[in-house]
Amino acid sequence: MEMGCEKCFNRHAVAWKAGERPSRGSSVTVPIKKSALLMVLALLAVAVLIGHQTVPPMDRDESRFAQASRQMVASGDLVTIRFQDELRAKKPAGIYWLQAGSAAVFGTDDISPYRLPSLLAMLLTVYGTFRIARTLYKPPRAVLAAAACGGAMLVFAEAHLAKTDSVLMLLCLIQQFGLMRIYQAWQHGRRLPYNSYLFVWLPMAAAVLVKGPVAPLLALTTVAALCLWHRQTGWLRMLRAGRGLLLLAGVTLPWAIMVTLATDGAFLDIAFRGDFVAKVQSGQESHGAPVGTYLMLVPLLIWPASLLLPRAVAQMPVLLEHVESRFLLAWIVPFWVLIEFVPTKLPHYPMPVLPALAVLLVCAVDAPLAGAAKGGMRTVARRWLALAGDYAMLAAGPLMAAAVMWAALTYGGVTGGRAFAFAMLAALMVGLALWQGIVWHRHGGIMPVARVLAAGLAFHLIVIAGLIPSLSRVHVARAIDAQITQDGGYPPAMAAAGFHEPSLVFHLGRDLLLVDGGEAALFLAEAADGLAIIERDQQQAFLEMADRVGLRLAPPQQIEGFNMSKGRDVLIFLYRADGFDPADVRG
Repeated sequence: MEMGCEKCFNRHAVAWKAGERPSRGSSVTVPIKKSALLMVLALLAVAVLIGHQTVPPMDRDESRFAQASRQMVASGDLVTIRFQDELRAKKPAGIYWLQAGSAAVFGTDDISPYRLPSLLAMLLTVYGTFRIARTLYKPPRAVLAAAACGGAMLVFAEAHLAKTDSVLMLLCLIQQFGLMRIYQAWQHGRRLPYNSYLFVWLPMAAAVLVKGPVAPLLALTTVAALCLWHRQTGWLRMLRAGRGLLLLAGVTLPWAIMVTLATDGAFLDIAFRGDFVAKVQSGQESHGAPVGTYLMLVPLLIWPASLLLPRAVAQMPVLLEHVESRFLLAWIVPFWVLIEFVPTKLPHYPMPVLPALAVLLVCAVDAPLAGAAKGGMRTVARRWLALAGDYAMLAAGPLMAAAVMWAALTYGGVTGGRAFAFAMLAALMVGLALWQGIVWHRHGGIMPVARVLAAGLAFHLIVIAGLIPSLSRVHVARAIDAQITQDGGYPPAMAAAGFHEPSLVFHLGRDLLLVDGGEAALFLAEAADGLAIIERDQQQAFLEMADRVGLRLAPPQQIEGFNMSKGRDVLIFLYRADGFDPADVRG
């Protein structure tokens, strides 16, 4: 009887688009308005825009991207990317063009305009997830898949940052959707318009201009998996590879040639050997981790939609029988395996496959637990394994609540009370999600899952827009900027020794000198009205040089905090000259 119900569910889960009528009592009969998707998009947009205004510039990548984009606006140079006077050859120019364009319209001083491309890309990705989900489900579940994508912790968090990853996720989704349509047409014996191949190659070219070879690798792993599954390659003719490669070259080569000429080949050499190859060969910048790291982190990265993950995995044999879900698996699994074996591990690397994962997760909304409470050892073992999977996903919520509570108590600093209040609100949202998750575990249905996603979105909003800005100890650059403003505003010249985080450059401007302690003292001797920002480790060298050159110093301001990039406490001193007599210089 149970297996029969499971087959019935499976048929409905993957065939609603074909018009089959759901069985009586199925949750798919819950009415849904056409405006539901717009409501999801509006809620996500408002939630992220609040965070854009409250979260200060973050180290290190975001502040580097934003500062380089600001300098692109100021210089008008759309080819060569620089952070201060240093060539920034980490990523192609695409993301800088988007951020610079946004900043040129909305202003260059605040961080929020540089974050708008990430928000827009996230919203379009959510809509694209809905479109892909409609190939498998009727609107209620398609909206649920869209909400699961936009409400995933990783996707929601990255929409707050002025980086490449949200834009890359969108372009990969468009590319994969175009590839999916070609695969569907081949499987169903349909003809597509001749120009359908453009929906694969154009977004791929744009993605190359944003983040290099990630999108082509994703397409390659997807196509390879499908060709191995079918043991056929003839359908690839519909990709028009020759024309596609010419199109790819036509879009990407002009900038590549111009930047090569402008930097005598240094940009592409650094980008390829210093960034891409370094990440493939070893864990770059202390970001190495073992194989399986992403698999262990996925319950947190996609929370709260991870609630559905164990039962979705149990549906794998059925998903492989259907064209659309088979394509989504080919989209996810090979690329996931590939990034697991890349030594450098960063949380955002799985983002190109998260929309496909969100669509597949929805198939588990009404999936029964595998196995049986009574019977043979195998069926009982399957039941206990399924129960363990469900409760492991439920446990991810309390784990996150404990983490935010610890962060509030550890890094709250002078705003610790406010941070603790936000942590308590976040824990309440976790409690609501846990409650509805248990309701779903016992009874199934769309509505408990929708409530879990809503509680998860509220949790993300509270943590990102409320808690993180309240962790005063970790926002050292913001504290330095606030202290300088309180002391009368920016001096004509500034230098920093020891604390060289990009967020400080974004706050204080590209003319900030990044030096060591001795050089900072010499700077202050030459710039009598200047300011020296000295980290504790450089203070002794600074004071020794100041004494040697006869530089008299005013009592310094002190700022204490925690450098998240280096994982250690810092003590910052703000020094100004109290007078300088060249006759006091010692030999």
